[in-house]
Amino acid sequence: MAAGNYPITLEQVVFTRSIVVAVLGHNPEQLKVAPPPANSISINKLDDVGRKFQVSMRCLMNENGDVSYPYFIDMECHAILNVDDTLTEEEAHRGAMINGHSVCYGAIREAVGWITGRQIYGQLMLGLSVLTGKPPEAEPEQTTE
Repeated sequence: MAAGNYPITLEQVVFTRSIVVAVLGHNPEQLKVAPPPANSISINKLDDVGRKFQVSMRCLMNENGDVSYPYFIDMECHAILNVDDTLTEEEAHRGAMINGHSVCYGAIREAVGWITGRQIYGQLMLGLSVLTGKPPEAEPEQTTE
């Protein structure tokens, strides 16, 4: 496939939530390793506009404002992707999810790095985010009599 013929294109990226707050009382000398951000992602097909998908990602970190960590972060990013008709519906959905995750998390990661680089405790670069499937449902326990 030629580089110019990729079946998924990005139309728009927007932030609907951009909150990065320096936690007052944080002592950088007592810094704990921050827990990974809690990321959630969803995808919606925009039925009224052809083969467009909206991917939404939210990144939440240090929700309780624990002073062991330098920042409270709550970011939400949305990407609108166009998928051409060379892909099946299943391929279109999967491709939009994978590309939307890359676009949204990349935008969030860049924004957090830029914003925290201008705050009191210095730049925080978020690590990688890995898109995984839902964990398998636990099978019911079997009992023997």
